[in-house]
This record gives sequence, structure tokens and C-alpha cells, in this order.
Amino acid sequence: MSKKISVSGVMTPHVIVANVNTRFAEIEEFFDNYNIQHLPVAEGDRLIGIVSINDMMKYIFKKLKSGTAFNQASLAATFDLKEIMTTNPVCVNPDDDFSKVVDILAQGKFQSVPVVKDGLIVGIITNKDVVRAYQQLM
Repeated sequence: MSKKISVSGVMTPHVIVANVNTRFAEIEEFFDNYNIQHLPVAEGDRLIGIVSINDMMKYIFKKLKSGTAFNQASLAATFDLKEIMTTNPVCVNPDDDFSKVVDILAQGKFQSVPVVKDGLIVGIITNKDVVRAYQQLM
């Protein structure tokens, strides 16, 4: 990519956000209804973490592996978002060069990067956004 592109030109600006009190079923609904795989977690508008569909699956798998019987109600009763979310996620600023996001995602540790300005969530960039940006450049 030879053109200079800023993060703000690629990010998804309307972000679905959870808070630490968001229940298990609500997170499931967010992932299902909005067809998303990453959910920033905030206190007010301040980003404090992120949870992915993979984090949720690991939580369920851990419950299965424990050998105790469980159902939707027991998952909800024991669920604590603070325990499964990634705290202090790697973030970018909307004015950063898009190549910074590509470098972060290319490491393979994450599939999304929250976009923050002065600690406030202003967007998110996922692998899908990167592919769309590449397609537009081509």
C-alpha cells in the first residue's frame, strides 16, 4: 500500500460496547445479533478491556472440562466478564497511520484493535476492515 491512510479512514466508528456488568446472555446476543466477534468493554466511554467470541468459547469449554453439569442459568450465575476479558488491550489512535494496525494484526495475537482518543472509544478495526481497505485500494 503506497497511499497514506489513517486509522479513522478504515475503522468502524459505531461500536457495540459492553460494561463489566453485562451478562453472559447479553454478550451472546451482541455476537449473534450484530454478527461481531469482538466486544470492547468500557466504564462509561473509557475502554478497560475487550472480550472476543473465542474468550467466551474458552469460558464454556472450561465449564465443560470441569465435569460439573451446567446450563444457561448456571453459566449466567457464575459469569464474570472481568475474569475473561483482556484488560488494557492494545489500541490505536484515529490519527495513526493504518500501517500501524496492519503491523499489530500481522503478529497474529489479535483479530481486532480498538481505536481510542484520549481514552475514549471512537472505533474498532478488525481483520474484516483491513480486507475491505485493501480491496478498495486495489
